[in-house]
Amino acid sequence: MSGARKYMEEESRILSEAECRQILERAHAFARGGGETAVRIKSWWQGELRWARNRANLASDRRNIEVQISRSPEYGGSSTVTTNQLDDAALEAAVRAAEWGARINNARIPNEDFRPKFPEYTRQPTAPIWSKATVGLDTDARAEIARRMIAPAEAAGFYSAGYLEVREAASASYTTAYRDLRTGEYALYDRPYIRWTQAQCSTTVRDVSGMGSGWAGLSSYDWERIGSNIDALAERAVQKCKASGNPVALEPGRYTVILEPQAVAGLMESLVRSLMREDPELRGNGPWYLSYDEAVRLRLSKMGLKVVDERITIEHDPLDPRLGIVMSPLERPGPVTWIENGVLKRLGHTWQTAMPRLDGINGRYSLRNGEGYRMSGGDTSLEEMIRSTRRGLLVTRFSNIRTLDENSLLSTGLTRDGLWLIENGEITKAVKNFRFTESPLFMLNNIEQLGEPVPVFRPTKREDGELTPAIVPTIKARDFSFTSLVDAV
Repeated sequence: MSGARKYMEEESRILSEAECRQILERAHAFARGGGETAVRIKSWWQGELRWARNRANLASDRRNIEVQISRSPEYGGSSTVTTNQLDDAALEAAVRAAEWGARINNARIPNEDFRPKFPEYTRQPTAPIWSKATVGLDTDARAEIARRMIAPAEAAGFYSAGYLEVREAASASYTTAYRDLRTGEYALYDRPYIRWTQAQCSTTVRDVSGMGSGWAGLSSYDWERIGSNIDALAERAVQKCKASGNPVALEPGRYTVILEPQAVAGLMESLVRSLMREDPELRGNGPWYLSYDEAVRLRLSKMGLKVVDERITIEHDPLDPRLGIVMSPLERPGPVTWIENGVLKRLGHTWQTAMPRLDGINGRYSLRNGEGYRMSGGDTSLEEMIRSTRRGLLVTRFSNIRTLDENSLLSTGLTRDGLWLIENGEITKAVKNFRFTESPLFMLNNIEQLGEPVPVFRPTKREDGELTPAIVPTIKARDFSFTSLVDAV
C-alpha cells in the first residue's frame, strides 16, 4: 500500500510532523542541480451533515493531502508544483516538473527567497486549538445531533434546515535553505507543523407560509462548546420563527437599532480586515490614513487619534482559548490591541512593509494575523436595551454584506431571520426586511449601550483555512440607516 491511501487509512486522518519531515527528506533526495528545496504540506479531514425540510439530505466524510514542492536550483530560476500523491514516483515527478519550470523561468529568483523571513524564530506557548470531541464526532453522532435540532421545529409544525461540520487539519512548511549541523533538521520556512480542529452547527427554521424565519448557530474549535448548547440553539431558532411571522412594512430611514452579536460580527468584518491589512499599493487610502508623503515615503495615519466610541476596544490574543486561533507558536505578532478605549493603537502590515517596522516591544513585528478578534462590551442586558428604547428595531443578523467604499467602510447588506419593531420599551410586531447602507465606523460612534461580549457563529470559509472566531457584544446604536425594503425572509 502506498501514496495518500496509506496515510489516510492509518489511525490519524492527517499527516503527523514526522511524516511531513519525511516527505521533505524524500523530495530533497530527488532534487538535481543543487540549490534549495521548500515543501509546504496541508492535510485535512472533514465530516459533514446537511438537512432540509426536516430530513437529512447529505452526509459525507472527505479527506485530502496537498504537497507544494518548490525548487530553486543553482543554475537559476524558481518554480512550484503541487501534488496530492505521496509515493516516490509522484514526488520525483513533481520535483522534476519544478526543476523544469525553474529552467524556463526567465526571471532568476534568489535562493534566499526560501529562507525564513525573520532573523530568528522564538517558540511560544500555543492555545489549545485541537479537540478530541471534534475529531470523535462520527457519522452516527452527527445524525443524532441533527435529529435533536429537527425535533423542536417538527413539533411546532415548522420546517428545519441546517448544516453540521467538523474538521481536523494540519499544515507545515520546511526548507533545505538552513540545516542545523548538530541535529540534522531543516529550518522552518513559513510556519512549523501545527494541527487544529474546527466545528460549526447552524439551523434555519421556517413556518409553512414561508413568511416567518428564525436562525441560530455556533462555531468553535471544540465541539463540546457547541454540543452543550444544541437544544438551546434549536429552541432559539423556533422561537424566532414564531415571533417573525406576518411582518409589516415600515418606511426606510434612520432608526435606533439593537444589533444582536451575530449582526455586530457581520458588520464589523470589513473594519477588522482593514485594521489587519496594510496594502503598499493603496498609498495611504483607507479609513486609517490621512495622506501619503511621496518625499519621505511615509504615511500619515490616525494612529493615536480617537476613531470610535471610547468604550470600544478591539484586540487579539493568540493565547486566548476562547479564540483558539493560533496557527504558529512563534513570537509574531503576539497579543495585539488594534483600538484601545476608542483610540487607534496599531495597524497590521503585509510582508512587503513589515520588515522595516519593528515595534520595539520584545522585537515583535506588527503583522496581520488571522481575523479572529474580541471586542469590549458592557453589562446591559438585551431586555434592558429593549425597555430603554422608545422606538427602534431589533436585528438578528445581516447577510450579503458588501463594502461600497474602502475609505469610509460604507457597506450594504440585508437584515435576515428576524427583524422586530420596538415601541415604548416593548417588541410590538415583526417587520419586513430592510437593506441597510451604513459604515461600521459610523455605528461605533453612535453607541448608546453595550452588552456582554459572547462568541458568535463565524467559521472559516476555506477547507484548510485559519480559524476566524469573534467575541462581540450586543450593541444599541442610534441613527442606523435603512435605505429600502426587500422581499427576503
